Amino acid sequence: MMILAGILVASSSYHRAFAFQPPISPRTHTNHVASTSASLAFETAAKTILPSTLYDNLSVVKSRRMSATSLYFFGMNNNEDKSYENIKSKQQAKGKKDATTNEKDTDDDDQSFLSKYVKPSLSILKIALPSAVAGAAVTLSVLFLPLLSDYYDAFNGVSSKDFYGVPSSTGSQSSSSSSTGKAVNSVNNINQPVILFETILNDLNDAYVDDVDIQKLFETGVKAMTSSLDPYTEFESRQEAQDLEESVSGKYGGVGLVIRGSTIVADASDDEDIVLEQSDNTPSSVNEKIETPTAPVAVKDSKSGNKVTDDDDDDKIELAERKRRRQKSMEDGIRVVSAFEGYAYDAGLRVGDKLLAIDDFEIKPTTAVDEVRNHLRGEPGTPVSITFLRDGVGGEKSEPQTISMQRTVVRIPDVKYFGYIGDPKDGIGYVDLSGFANDAGREVRYAIRVLQHGSEMLARSVEGAPVDDGGKVNVDDIDTTKLKGLILDLRSNPGGLLTSAVDVSTLFVPSGSDIVSAKGRGFPETLYRSKTEPVLNPSTRLAVLVNEQTASAAEIVTGAIQDLDVGVVVGKGRTFGKGLVQNVQDLPYQTALKYTVAKYYTPSGRCIQSTVYEDGGRSDNAEASSSEIKYKSTKVADKDRTTFLTAHGREVRDGGGVEVDFKVEPRKASPLEIILLNSGMYSDYAAEWSKHHELTDNFKVDDATYKDFQRYVEKRQKDGDIKLEVLYESQLKELQKKLKASKFASASRELEKLRADIIAETKKDFTTYRNEVVEDLEQNILARYLPESMLIERGLKSDVQVEDTAKMLKNGKQFDTLLSRDGSSREKTGTQRASDGYETAKTQFEPNLRSRW
Repeated sequence: MMILAGILVASSSYHRAFAFQPPISPRTHTNHVASTSASLAFETAAKTILPSTLYDNLSVVKSRRMSATSLYFFGMNNNEDKSYENIKSKQQAKGKKDATTNEKDTDDDDQSFLSKYVKPSLSILKIALPSAVAGAAVTLSVLFLPLLSDYYDAFNGVSSKDFYGVPSSTGSQSSSSSSTGKAVNSVNNINQPVILFETILNDLNDAYVDDVDIQKLFETGVKAMTSSLDPYTEFESRQEAQDLEESVSGKYGGVGLVIRGSTIVADASDDEDIVLEQSDNTPSSVNEKIETPTAPVAVKDSKSGNKVTDDDDDDKIELAERKRRRQKSMEDGIRVVSAFEGYAYDAGLRVGDKLLAIDDFEIKPTTAVDEVRNHLRGEPGTPVSITFLRDGVGGEKSEPQTISMQRTVVRIPDVKYFGYIGDPKDGIGYVDLSGFANDAGREVRYAIRVLQHGSEMLARSVEGAPVDDGGKVNVDDIDTTKLKGLILDLRSNPGGLLTSAVDVSTLFVPSGSDIVSAKGRGFPETLYRSKTEPVLNPSTRLAVLVNEQTASAAEIVTGAIQDLDVGVVVGKGRTFGKGLVQNVQDLPYQTALKYTVAKYYTPSGRCIQSTVYEDGGRSDNAEASSSEIKYKSTKVADKDRTTFLTAHGREVRDGGGVEVDFKVEPRKASPLEIILLNSGMYSDYAAEWSKHHELTDNFKVDDATYKDFQRYVEKRQKDGDIKLEVLYESQLKELQKKLKASKFASASRELEKLRADIIAETKKDFTTYRNEVVEDLEQNILARYLPESMLIERGLKSDVQVEDTAKMLKNGKQFDTLLSRDGSSREKTGTQRASDGYETAKTQFEPNLRSRW
């Protein structure tokens, strides 16, 4: 635009210079006509791009300069031929005269060179340089004039409306001026908040009573803004953006540990932080309630002092308990929560190890867990030494140990475990898929191939055929029909990448099937369709196991399998119901913005989004409190849900997640189990147990160990480390406050009796739910010795939902009935190896758009 304005000014200057130069030849005439055509083309472009006022001013100047040129040029047309002949004869005569005098000195040559080359160049520069400067000035004025105008209006009160769109007292003029002001406000509605936000930050930075952290203020403001839209739109700080990138890629540079430690923050609501070396992408987020700000008041000392109420005593007791718990957590130090197989686990670290130092960095009770994580991470290939303390090693008083290992690229697997359920000869496979990072499709494909090959080998052994394959397996030669059933476990899977969800879906659905589509206001409508044959043979019965925390990308896979009638969805009720798409946009300073851009739709055309989110800002009510800034959410009413049909004509509905086809209730945890798990009693006792015992083959928790665990819990309760009535604590406290306010002394005594009864009833669960408590205790003790995959395999043996799903898959008639009401089964198709088995129906989908589902 700057170049265009400069050329326009230069063009007008050129016409002015040309008006005083006599025509030389018809060729010059032609060049002038071409120049005039070019000028008209530039004028047309300028009229399109430049504001009308600026264009009119340029046109007036140009018309004045063109008048002399046009009159002279068109006035000489009649005499052009004659003038040309006269000029030509004069040049010929001059040529003859020059031919007779061939001697020229050096000064004449220099002067000829200057007059021929240098002076014309200087003349051009005299015209072009000022023209370019003028064009740049005009362009910058056009670009920044609206912003400067907004600044002027903001600080001089010229606008007819204030920031919230309310007519100001100084701006009430004629109706025409009001409408103009409204139009300007509509065009520049982005500039005004930017100016206001910048002004607020500058004022706080310059004049607030104490020093302020501008970066923290900015992040607080932006996060409050994004949280008013929905729970998934978030501004990611530098560290958060890095964690998000790692969750997308599924890898990072480190040692492969998950650690926990105390939160060393004043008035922190949580006692511990658990730092995962992969971001936790839960389908929902916790939103803290923002207190309503009150007007500032001056505090004056009073000799009479402040009145202490019973509520103050309760608050002091609660604060003291929190401080004691935090102190104990600090003394407990930084502990290992999980050690990944192939990385830290293989190097010798185990669950429960207390980290003491990383290289020369000493870990103190006040060391933040994030600081420890930063020392564990680093460039792949760099060495690191980790000093730790393990309970039970070296007697009652454990001695520190040190291991050395190299940091590497830690790849966090999405498939935590795969194997067979029950007798492997039954051919019922199981795949535990916990996320959807980049390699999820490849990992699931590998698991299915291994299960198919294993089933074929087992079938050969039963038939008496040779089972030795020579160590080489050709996947195209595998008899995939030997795998009779497969359970895909998506319980508590929070989702991940769109492409990974499509990759996984192509392993199960027929070629040419629609998998998912997405569309939004600024998001190009896109359809993903499978283009390869499924890896799972159509004769293999498929079941998808879900729960209420199955969300996002996991629901895409579940919805596609259900709508296309290739598998049965099993669970308690329905999935989470997140049918929204988020785009991750990189921002300056290594930050990012994750925001909702579209909704997705399953093959039948339904959107399974269960909650409608609305803007919770204060634009409509300037008097609203800060607590009302949070987004507004409404569950989709049952009457508003629409019915759709699957491939076999089964009815499914939108607006409420994916409802299961085969209902199986999970094992219900008792209140005692929940309390023991949340308080860390299982893991704490496992640490104590390991100090005095050694793990043996076929380990089981016997009666003596179980009674010892009960005594341990009761002792911790007396010490105040655990409250067996904690599940009802908030209700008891609220009732206690109301009784004190009413001065019902007898009722308060009854309340204490109620608390004691709750504790007694909870202790009875040690007997009622003995088997369940024993199982949890065994798992926590074994977690200090065994890798995660072995713990998962062991836990499946007592998983009620997995057991019932396997029984259903063995019953072919029941399976077919669930999929189709008329009893028809799926058509068998050929099997072929899949690679990148999907395509998009619209190519305008941007490849650099990192969408999270």
